[in-house]
Amino acid sequence: MLMLYLYVLQNQWLVIALLSGGALVLVTALTYQALWQPRGVEKRSEAIKVRGAASFFRWLRSFMPWVIILLFAACIAFTLFDVTQNHAIPPNW
Repeated sequence: MLMLYLYVLQNQWLVIALLSGGALVLVTALTYQALWQPRGVEKRSEAIKVRGAASFFRWLRSFMPWVIILLFAACIAFTLFDVTQNHAIPPNW
C-alpha cells in the first residue's frame, strides 16, 4: 500500500492530467447532443433549396460574409490565370 501511495505522489501531474482529460471527455459526451441541435438560423438556411447558380449564391450569401466570398473568387481567378500562364512551360527535372 505504501508503494502505491509513493507512486501516485511521484506522478501527481500525470494523475491530474488523466483526471482532467476524463472530466473533459465526460463534459463533451454530456453536451454532444446539445452541440448538434439546429438553431434558428440553421433551420432557415435548410429551408432554402439550391437549384442553379443564382440560388446557390443567394444561399451562400445568407451565412457567409461577402469579404470571404470575394477572397475565394480572387483565389479561383488567380489559380486559373496561373495555370493558363504556366501550362506550356515544362518542369525542370
